[in-house]
Amino acid sequence: MAVKKILTLSRHEKLLRTKSEPIKRITKQVRQLAQDIRDTIMANPAVGLAAVQIGVPLRIFGARIGYYNADGTVAAKADSILPQIFINPELVAVSEETERDFDACMSIPGMMGYTRRAKRLTLRWLDENGVRYEGEFSAWDARMILHECDHLEGILFLDRLPLEDLYVYVRGEDGETRPVPYLEVMREAKAKTLAKLRAEA
Repeated sequence: MAVKKILTLSRHEKLLRTKSEPIKRITKQVRQLAQDIRDTIMANPAVGLAAVQIGVPLRIFGARIGYYNADGTVAAKADSILPQIFINPELVAVSEETERDFDACMSIPGMMGYTRRAKRLTLRWLDENGVRYEGEFSAWDARMILHECDHLEGILFLDRLPLEDLYVYVRGEDGETRPVPYLEVMREAKAKTLAKLRAEA
């Protein structure tokens, strides 16, 4: 088992915004990378992870297909769903119909937002054995695949939403953590800073 450190935007923005290179040949190293991605997803736990998030800018990601139901609830026995590997994924078709829903990323801890993504797509890819597939995905599976495909292009979910749709996880006085609008957090931080400066003047 090889669980890798997940790179975060605060320290590795340049790499995370790098476009990943195609994998030219399925080698022992590529199969090991696929296993590293699986192990890292299962250890966190997470539902998806692109290789660039563990410092390898190659076009491969893992995703736990079927982890969420169509309504966004977690599927029964979801934790037992192993990540599927997608190498050199190619979007063949993407529906014009979109859906606004939850988006988050392990490389951007403490934040989440609401993005509009296509509700259905058709994808071509290779697995770690070099077998070629083409399949259709919808609802949360499509959303997750589009999120991971974005990583391969150096695009983050932050790039897909206005600041009004960005939220920060904040721990309240009751000890519970809940999402608070980013703009509200920034306004409060600015107000506290100004009050402190006035008090010190």
